[in-house]
Amino acid sequence: MIHNYIIWNPSETLFQLGFFKVRWYSLMIICAFLCGRQLIKYFFKKEGRPVEDVDQLSLYVLIACLVGARMGEVFFYNFSYYWRHPLEAIFPVEFSPHFHIVGYKGLSYHGALIGSIVGTLLYAYYQINFSLIPFRLKVKKHKKQGQSVLWLLTPVAFGVLMGFFVRIGNFVNSEILGTPTHNQHGVLFAKDLIEGISNSSAAIKSVQILKDTTSPPEPSHAYPPIVVACTFAHTGVDEGQLRSFIENKLASYLHNNRHINEQLYLPADAPLEYTITKNKKGQYTANIRAFGIPRHPVQLYESFSYLLTLLVLVAWWNLRGAQLRDGVIAGIAGMVSYTFRFFFEFFKDPFNVVIAGKYPITMGHILSLLTVVGSMLILVLAYRLSEKKQTTL
Repeated sequence: MIHNYIIWNPSETLFQLGFFKVRWYSLMIICAFLCGRQLIKYFFKKEGRPVEDVDQLSLYVLIACLVGARMGEVFFYNFSYYWRHPLEAIFPVEFSPHFHIVGYKGLSYHGALIGSIVGTLLYAYYQINFSLIPFRLKVKKHKKQGQSVLWLLTPVAFGVLMGFFVRIGNFVNSEILGTPTHNQHGVLFAKDLIEGISNSSAAIKSVQILKDTTSPPEPSHAYPPIVVACTFAHTGVDEGQLRSFIENKLASYLHNNRHINEQLYLPADAPLEYTITKNKKGQYTANIRAFGIPRHPVQLYESFSYLLTLLVLVAWWNLRGAQLRDGVIAGIAGMVSYTFRFFFEFFKDPFNVVIAGKYPITMGHILSLLTVVGSMLILVLAYRLSEKKQTTL
């Protein structure tokens, strides 16, 4: 029997030097910034604007985008937690249950969008001079000639759509999970499953999730069969004690842990089906038969929708740029990409539910709708303002 789902459990870390780690997610953010900057530079060149302004605009937008992404996560999605842990909202650390560096995992795409617009406004109207030693911060009004806000929103929209890299980073990290597919096509995100079982007992040395190609799916739920291979750390263990541990403590954990049950299906109250093998080192491995829950790789759906939108709009701008009003590209980019985002929210595990139901409305739905409305307002401004007004906006 052919099993078309993927078991997904890559390492989050690209490489590590001592305590210093380079994560795939961080690399994706860097790629998004560098590629976005190149697009902005290309836009400035073709429009005949000073290319030396690109670095300043990119810096303003990058800093505002990162701040906005973090603040969006804090205020839109997890305010109650960060209200109790305010330092964790600012620094990439966790203080409980123990102090460790986690990086900025919580970033909001809607917050990043707001931040990018704020950064664009600051660039268009102000000059900010900052130095650390000696500390100095000077802000003065300085309007950029020939670079209206509406005009600037086009290259910034191109840069923001490079966020398709960020969603690939979310996929690598097994974040923003999709809903179960209930068929053989999908992704079994094994990271939390492996970490959860490994951490459930000091006796378990390692865990592997393998496809079970010998057993068909159960017709009642259609989830594909898998093997959870738990290798135990100690040698010389009594096999009877090991079986007692598996059938009681481990079985209870697998049946009753909510996070495990999001990726693993076991018939309720049924005893575990397993076999035990022993390797040359004298370590036992329990091969537990279970069922995996493949999910929609919604991170990739969203990522490629951003890429498709970007490619179409860049091609359109190349063909018709001289006839397009300032702001039109940005307005359409926001409408199209966040209409996609609105529908993809139905394929995500519900998070921050605003209206419960069979198809719950989440905070992501609300923010996406607001973004679409805001993009419509940009289009209205683009078509109502005269060319003279656009240059002074």
